[in-house]
Amino acid sequence: MHIFKIAKQNNLELSKYCNTGPSNDGTKPKAPKADYITRKGIFNYLWMNGDLTELHYGFLWEKYPVLQELEKCIREFRELFRKKNLPMLNLFIERYRNSSIKELASFANGLQRDFDAVENAVASPLSNGFVEGSNSKVKTIKKSMYGRCGIKLLSAKLMYDGTG
Repeated sequence: MHIFKIAKQNNLELSKYCNTGPSNDGTKPKAPKADYITRKGIFNYLWMNGDLTELHYGFLWEKYPVLQELEKCIREFRELFRKKNLPMLNLFIERYRNSSIKELASFANGLQRDFDAVENAVASPLSNGFVEGSNSKVKTIKKSMYGRCGIKLLSAKLMYDGTG
């Protein structure tokens, strides 16, 4: 925890979020001298619809204006999947292909390259999640048995025996 080491060296009190309400004993807590938000907190806000304090939101969007475009992009991408709207997909790709944020431009260009697959993912209610889960299980078993057995034991472990 590098931030705590720096705070200790500079005699700072840190709090992830300021709590100005009364404590359990009814007294008002001492306000921290410094306030911070973690990268995980920002990620949770953008991807998981987590919460940010007004102070953090204002600070981040003022200091890092790129977050405004990133938040807008994430919301639009979710919306086109929610509505299953193919014209929205085309508009999304066109809007972000020439974005000033190179990562967004790269993402949009990747969507364009794999357009048929992305189009099917947007339009279809079906998912390949079950297949991917099965592949993950097989790979986990394979890794756990690496160097311990031959192909016979590996195949026996992977085969389903419906008699038991």
